[in-house]
Amino acid sequence: MHQRSSRRGGRAAPPRLPASSARPVERQPGGRRSADAGRDIRIALGNAWSRSVPTLLTGILAAIGATGLIALPAGAFPVRIGVILIMLAAGLGLSVIRERPLARPNWVLLLCTVLILMPTLALQASTSREPFVSFTHGSAGPLLWLTFSCCLILGALWLYAAFQSTDEPGDASLLFLPAALLVPGALGAAGLVGESSILTMLAQASLVASAATFAGMLAPPRTRPIVAGVALVVQFFLLWVFGRGPVLAEFGGRVVPLAAALLLALAISLVFLAPVAALFMRRFVQTIEESRGIVRPSNVPPRGARRS
Repeated sequence: MHQRSSRRGGRAAPPRLPASSARPVERQPGGRRSADAGRDIRIALGNAWSRSVPTLLTGILAAIGATGLIALPAGAFPVRIGVILIMLAAGLGLSVIRERPLARPNWVLLLCTVLILMPTLALQASTSREPFVSFTHGSAGPLLWLTFSCCLILGALWLYAAFQSTDEPGDASLLFLPAALLVPGALGAAGLVGESSILTMLAQASLVASAATFAGMLAPPRTRPIVAGVALVVQFFLLWVFGRGPVLAEFGGRVVPLAAALLLALAISLVFLAPVAALFMRRFVQTIEESRGIVRPSNVPPRGARRS
């Protein structure tokens, strides 16, 4: 049998391909899933890294400053703490300029912790180490006022962490963690509470908080308060290993250990209550928006999307 040829143009028609070779090649679903999984891993690592950078840089600078490599005259302005404050302010400014809102609450809370909470804790620790601090001697007033001020500052930072974590309530514990870890470090600071001892306790608390933040942001949201609790246990263990228990005043009354116990109990309880406060704040904001007629788009994932 001879193959038929087309008379148009005097050329033979091209042979037909088999049916099997004419079908389009289907894409393998496994390659797309692996690409999506790789992208999710990169996003999670970038988010965890950006959240842990503020505490990591603070811990490194505080550790370098605590070693005393740079000789400064006695009674000078706390230059080393000033350098840390400048770094935190610069990091906050860069997050605003580059429009990186994810890590902005970490920069703000850590800046407020170093600028406001840390000096107040240092004054409270110094006052609790003065001899003959008791009600009977009439010298418990400054200690009580400083303890009350520390509680107010901790409460304000706690409310800020809860307000910034309304989308993911579990993040509130990790956001508040640097301030909470600073309390046992201040109470166990060695010797006189000066700039070097303050930088030492800041370095320890910041490095522990940085590791916990990085690990917690990679963990599921429900387990992040547990990660913060583990960081508290690690902090107490390190203080016990280095012999940095609470330093109390000689011949002091019961008000001194009670003030230290109050600060420790408040810091620990606020870490675990931060997600609850974030849930209440989210509901409060939703109630206000509903009363004003503000309707937000639903966060329901599209059809066929995988759950996180």
